[in-house]
Amino acid sequence: MKLCKIGVGLTGYPGAGKTLLAAEASRMGLPVLNMGDVVREEADKRGVEPTRENMTRLMFKLREEEGPLAVARRILDKCRRVEGKLVVIDGLRTVDELRLFKESFKRFILVMVDAPREERFRRLHKRGRSDDPKTLEELVDRDRAEETLGLGELMKKADRLIVNSGPPEKALKTFRAILEEASRLDP
Repeated sequence: MKLCKIGVGLTGYPGAGKTLLAAEASRMGLPVLNMGDVVREEADKRGVEPTRENMTRLMFKLREEEGPLAVARRILDKCRRVEGKLVVIDGLRTVDELRLFKESFKRFILVMVDAPREERFRRLHKRGRSDDPKTLEELVDRDRAEETLGLGELMKKADRLIVNSGPPEKALKTFRAILEEASRLDP
């Protein structure tokens, strides 16, 4: 049975600006669910230190143990418990996840966020999460790991593109317009 909700998914390489846009949705009063948080929650349950290497390993391990849609299914469970007709899902990585969400929501819009690699590295370095890359080479490796999951193929299927280079105001304005448009749709 389909969720009587509209989903807006965010995808893009690490540091592209997904978190910035998710925070904006949250400021607008919309529920935001982060797929990476699902992996971080599982790391906490298992007593795994949240380093980049451990998080990448755990992400693959979850998919090995529970199937390729392990994280997406956990997000769907959370979606069933949130109020409102519009929910933002931050961090889609595969075409299979997109397919599941398109099948599970009345409507689902995929937004790709893009930014140059050097700019993404500066943002991630400033953000300072324990699993963020410490060098540009580590970011290249992380991008490759994301591509191994299928991020490149997923990004080709985006319904909307937001280029987030330079000051964030333009990207935020574009995303607000997408959310306002989505909120006017009938679920």
